[in-house]
Amino acid sequence: MKVVAVTGYRPHELGIFKADHPGIEIIQEAYRKKILEVIELGAEWFILSGTNGCELWAGQVLLELRETYPIKIAVFPPFLNMDERYKPFEQELFVQLQLEGDFFEPLTQRPYEDPSQLRAKTAFFLDKAEGLITLYDEETEGSPRFLVDGARRKPNMEVFLITQEDLRVIEEEKQWEQQWE
Repeated sequence: MKVVAVTGYRPHELGIFKADHPGIEIIQEAYRKKILEVIELGAEWFILSGTNGCELWAGQVLLELRETYPIKIAVFPPFLNMDERYKPFEQELFVQLQLEGDFFEPLTQRPYEDPSQLRAKTAFFLDKAEGLITLYDEETEGSPRFLVDGARRKPNMEVFLITQEDLRVIEEEKQWEQQWE
């Protein structure tokens, strides 16, 4: 498994509306654990679309881990100017990934026109990736659903889910650590 796609919920799907929300740190730690797991399995490239929320937060983690591990980051937005409607702090993260990632190329050289661009992004990721890391809850499908469903149908595609239980354990670990500081 050399190429791993990374996705997850958008911020509004998680009730996160500010850059300093404490849940972001927990989500990033969960992505860090899964990313390290797939690096140990041979992952070299991580691809994401740069969607706000989990993808941008995971992108920050990937940039940090790249300082220690020989990984590469590719960002493939489904259309031009995807970040136009992002909040300023989200735009900063998007631009950081664009500038510091190893590869950046919008999949269509046009602004958003219709959902076919999003379907094309899903198809592209399923074609290129051999693994998928995502924060996902079966009972709260949301935006990752299409990539998760496609990955489960693809032979030999490994799906690494970050669950609510994973987040709960990390939160408890952080609380435990803070008690002893």
